Amino acid sequence: ALLALQGCAGVQNPAERRAQQHLQSGRQYLTEGLMDSALAAFGLALEENPKLVEAHMGMGEIYRQRGQYDLAENAYSKAAQFEPDNFDAHYYSGLMQQLLGMVRNAVNSYLRALAIDPNSFDANQSLASAYLQLARPADALPYALRATELKADSQPAWANLAATYSLLNRHDEAVEAYRQALELGEAAEPLLLGLAEAHVRLTHYERAINVLQSLVRMKPSSTAYERMGYAQFKLRLFDQALASYRTAMSIDSRDPAVLNGLGVCLMTLYIQSGRTDAAQRTEALDAWRRSIQIRPNQPRIVDLMIRYQRL
Repeated sequence: ALLALQGCAGVQNPAERRAQQHLQSGRQYLTEGLMDSALAAFGLALEENPKLVEAHMGMGEIYRQRGQYDLAENAYSKAAQFEPDNFDAHYYSGLMQQLLGMVRNAVNSYLRALAIDPNSFDANQSLASAYLQLARPADALPYALRATELKADSQPAWANLAATYSLLNRHDEAVEAYRQALELGEAAEPLLLGLAEAHVRLTHYERAINVLQSLVRMKPSSTAYERMGYAQFKLRLFDQALASYRTAMSIDSRDPAVLNGLGVCLMTLYIQSGRTDAAQRTEALDAWRRSIQIRPNQPRIVDLMIRYQRL
């Protein structure tokens, strides 16, 4: 009797055997790029064994590649439920949650993944990014730093760290991080804008202008010209600032920052001229009025309008 029991214990039950056969087929289809067939095979495997983690992971991968993030998140979450020590299940569940806007859930999933593998670059980088989305830069900082330590040649990691320092008002460190990011790859617009903004915050207006001039030569934008106008205005280069604001207006005439800056520049020139050019005052007030129509909650601009309407 004991021998018979031992023999039975070594035999796979029929349902599990079928599940493994379907799983093997799914792997093969996945290798061959036959996604629909792979998805069906993984589904059949789960019909035989709903707790088969590799089938859930396979379905998650297919849904993720197709951009069906809700279905992918469900598959990865089930895999994590059945195998709590599976790093990939927790990490990809978090990634899908972040893409779906479920950022707080994503933070928890990334933390579970890091509990399994604290040295994962992807998990540290993604967690820092999620904390930034939640406007929690202090929480993001250790993970953003760790990501640059784990992969010092990653431009996205240094960009993430630079953005974190900026939000913490540590602008000197932000400048260094942005420079490091720019040395590692393409001089992308967000990096140059971030570097210029850090210089503005440090009152390094000439440096900000130099960065922005290089940016507008490659990719003109209303934001770049608006920031350039602001830096020129702070240097009291009012005519140059006005030209920059007008260029920004020609690109995007509904940007409140551009309209506000244009109004301030025109009103300053009006006052400097001894209030002789009434057209400047009229245009300034009109710019502020349009800005308020686009974005009503601007008490400082409303105050400026009230004050200078009396001039």
